[in-house]
Amino acid sequence: MVKTRSGWRLHLASVLTFMVVAGALVWTLYPLLWVVLSSIKPEQDQFAIPPVWFGSRLTLDNYIRFFQDASFLKTLVNSTVITTLSTALSLLLGVPSAYGLSRFHLRYKDILSIGVLLVRMLPPIVMVIPIFLLARTFRLLDTYTVMVLVGAFFSVPFVIWMMKGFFDEVPTELEEAAMVDGSSRAWAMWRVIVPLTGPGMAATAVLSALIVWNEFLYALVLTGANTRTLPVLVNSFVSEKTVNWGVMSAAGVVAALPLVLFGLSIQKHLIRGLTAGAIK
Repeated sequence: MVKTRSGWRLHLASVLTFMVVAGALVWTLYPLLWVVLSSIKPEQDQFAIPPVWFGSRLTLDNYIRFFQDASFLKTLVNSTVITTLSTALSLLLGVPSAYGLSRFHLRYKDILSIGVLLVRMLPPIVMVIPIFLLARTFRLLDTYTVMVLVGAFFSVPFVIWMMKGFFDEVPTELEEAAMVDGSSRAWAMWRVIVPLTGPGMAATAVLSALIVWNEFLYALVLTGANTRTLPVLVNSFVSEKTVNWGVMSAAGVVAALPLVLFGLSIQKHLIRGLTAGAIK
């Protein structure tokens, strides 16, 4: 009788868990579904009342009109270059910093950690005017340099906090053994500890790339004709008189697709990285 009641409770818990997860997925994926359907529906069906979810005549006209935009390829290259360089710079600066906070007993370690967290919590809009003035002073407007630096500025604190947690999970005896064999601290970190936190670094890299790839405010303010990114191009289909919802939806799907494919390609490492430390 006890086993039956226990089994019934486990079954009920599983059903409730499934319902909660399903509800969260519907809530999360509904906007994406709306964008995808709007991108392949003709204009007269996009705001029909009642809404036409399925059964509408499918069309690729919105994608054709978007790809015909002369600046599409250039903005795609700009977004790819800026995201790649910003993510690489964030990892290059953030990984050693996270390792130092994890391994060294610094006098003001807690203050440094709180400072990093405060930078991450700072609303990006607060820094728009100072960064714009600095970029104009140093003649960095409409250059890759300013966008890469801004992307790294907002990603490095995230990398530090993510990687610090992964480094804390690795026993210190591993690099100590490497140093006993003659390795330096830096060599032990890059050749022993960093490979062990590879899944965590993959998850951190994907999330950092998301931050930079989706950046709109700073891209709108700091870029120009030469360095305009995909989010800014998507916004160009909004005018004072009208909004071209079909083409803008197609642009949104195209802008999201590269990172979706990137995430799927490293899905195994991403899941391992996000769940690292959950089970000991």
